[in-house]
Amino acid sequence: MKKILIILTGGTIGSEVKNNIINVTHNNYLTKILNSNFKKIKFKIVKPINILSENALPSDWNKIINSIKKSWDNSFAGIIITYGTDTLSYAASAFSQFFYNFDKPVILVSSDKILREKNASGKYNIISAINFIDKEKIQGTFVAYKNPTSSFVSFFLGSKIKQINSFNNKLESITGEDFYKYKKNKFIYTKNKFNPAISKFKKNKFVKFVEKFSFSNKILVINSYPGINYKYFNLNADKPKAILHSLYHSGTTSTREQNNFSILNFIKKCSSKKIPFYISPISQKKNIYQSLKTLLNLKVQILDGISFESSYAKLSLAYGSFNNKKEIDKFLNKNNFFEKNKF
Repeated sequence: MKKILIILTGGTIGSEVKNNIINVTHNNYLTKILNSNFKKIKFKIVKPINILSENALPSDWNKIINSIKKSWDNSFAGIIITYGTDTLSYAASAFSQFFYNFDKPVILVSSDKILREKNASGKYNIISAINFIDKEKIQGTFVAYKNPTSSFVSFFLGSKIKQINSFNNKLESITGEDFYKYKKNKFIYTKNKFNPAISKFKKNKFVKFVEKFSFSNKILVINSYPGINYKYFNLNADKPKAILHSLYHSGTTSTREQNNFSILNFIKKCSSKKIPFYISPISQKKNIYQSLKTLLNLKVQILDGISFESSYAKLSLAYGSFNNKKEIDKFLNKNNFFEKNKF
């Protein structure tokens, strides 16, 4: 009898509605789905946290991982982590980095509605995830998600997904494609130039979890928007371990030199305080805009070819795990789980 480790963390998939308010509950409707659909699989269920995912911190990812470490033995065929949709893309990116050398599938499962509601995607997602672990012989971190207008469940590489669309609840990868489709009880590989071939997946022989790996809460994220005023970022108190600044879709942000609106002055200020400064997302192209060239002249550090969520996850794990800059750079430059893309 196969065994699967299931980690419950809350989110919509672990919530109920009371007085028109959705919140996490301790009632496990999910167990009813498991018991009624899978008689020949044994589940071990652990609940390290029980929160809505918008409240999650990187330190909560550490709690989830610690619960997996305590519960894990090699007789498990894989791991399913239930998670909320709001920060799913960040969690999937984070676990893709942590489990990059793991030899079993790790699948994140969410739901667009509470499980008791008719046609809640979580029911399809959890059943598909279990079937994936039962039938497919591939390791890595994936997200199982049925989009609202789809007749199938998509499986995405955890390192490539974007924030779910606020208006249509659609989940996509940064390349616009899923990795697998679970359709009519069959798993169908989506072949395109962005998806790695099945043969590219490492056949790791898992030895043990990397004990020193830990996610840090001390990465400051700054988003680009017209009129951003850098005087409101106080770096004189408890300074962050690193700063991650987002870019617009063409790999740019404002380099207009105008007092507090200048990112150039802000970068120089960060440099004087020895705060590493990173920019993302960006894809390497032959021709670049002058504003990006101006940034590069200041020797900011680029996390190129990967999503913003993966950039944040890698920085959080690198600065939470290593003290040596060479080790941090080495980890950031590695393509751990297909997060790097060539467009």
